[in-house]
Amino acid sequence: MKITKESYQLMYFFTKNNCINPLKQTKKTDSIIVKLYHEILNGVSFIQNLKSKMGSNFYKLKITHIHNINQIPKPSTFPPNSFPSPIRKHIDENIFSLLSYSFHIYGRDIEIFFVTEESNPENLIELYNNYVDIMLVWLFIINDYSSRNCATTLKIYIYHTNLLKKLPETNIHILDENNINTAFTRTCPKNSEIVVFRKEEWFKAFMHETFHNFALDFSDMNNSSCNSKILSIFPVKSEVNLFESYTEFWARIMNTLFCSYTIMKNKNDINELLDNFEFFINFERSYAFFQIVKILHFMDMSYTDLYEKNIKSEIIRNTFYKEKTNVLSYYVITLILLNNYQDFLSWCNLNNTSLLQFKKTTSNLDSFCKFIEKKYKTRNLLENIECTEKLLNKTNKKYQTKKDLNFIMKNLRMTVCELG
Repeated sequence: MKITKESYQLMYFFTKNNCINPLKQTKKTDSIIVKLYHEILNGVSFIQNLKSKMGSNFYKLKITHIHNINQIPKPSTFPPNSFPSPIRKHIDENIFSLLSYSFHIYGRDIEIFFVTEESNPENLIELYNNYVDIMLVWLFIINDYSSRNCATTLKIYIYHTNLLKKLPETNIHILDENNINTAFTRTCPKNSEIVVFRKEEWFKAFMHETFHNFALDFSDMNNSSCNSKILSIFPVKSEVNLFESYTEFWARIMNTLFCSYTIMKNKNDINELLDNFEFFINFERSYAFFQIVKILHFMDMSYTDLYEKNIKSEIIRNTFYKEKTNVLSYYVITLILLNNYQDFLSWCNLNNTSLLQFKKTTSNLDSFCKFIEKKYKTRNLLENIECTEKLLNKTNKKYQTKKDLNFIMKNLRMTVCELG
């Protein structure tokens, strides 16, 4: 796997235009990142050894050419309307092939279905095998953190559609799952299914959904008290779903780690890994600021309108802030966590049952909410918002004449670094 051209396009843009000062990592942060890096190494070693032992029997790959809709595999535990309607229609009309893999691994029966728009998947077997390898490495890691009661059987559907997450043409349209979402699952059923319905950011989305599915977040807790606290800070019309922010933060951290590992020349050089991680995570911080400023600009709002108690801001947010999916949690609250990623990694290390597994107590949930309350309008965050607003305005003026900025100005993806 390698970094995609879209990732390089974003990195080039922020290298030329970034106004946000990069953070230097502390030794405490380095120690957490190194711990996770060693878990990746252990996962890679485990999968390599298993492949050596099993040889050609490892993948149990079956390729099917799709000739009619009935051949397209669909999840059995979700209704058809779980997919956004345009996505469902696109899948039914544009899928040509299926690559199926099956494993008994980590005490679980796992099936992986890559449902693709490729007409000749035989030419891409090595690439898809690499995709499977990195998925199994992640499952190796998460298996040690999760409950054995979750996902004793797991079917993973990866629909590699070419549909991108992007802003609508006008703000008459309310942002919904067709603009923002990539995947879905449920929390901790024994017979589990994970569905990813875009090629864009598919691996990050897969990791995000495993957090839900393996019950590492707190989606199975009563969140009402914490949601009320968040809505007292940001009094907007939102379901909040704060567990999405926790999950998305960790998906971005792990995605950054896998990107950092992938480009290493020497896979055993800890310093190279740390340098790569610091390089990528600062791009992710800058990008998170750009995305929320862009979304709020689309709504004719600014960040301070989300929380200021004056009459003007109240009218603006009551009139213009609308969401039909988790905009607040994915873009606003995750930004707060990512801007303070070192503090939040330390918080997780100190307060969680284990580094990734959220400690499911009322007091821990309250502590998480207080973390957000403490960080949502720090001087650093507001300065970064302000400089990003200036960058967006400058870029928007160029965009009127330079259509090559279309991707920068319209996309709603959540990460800079993408492996493909």
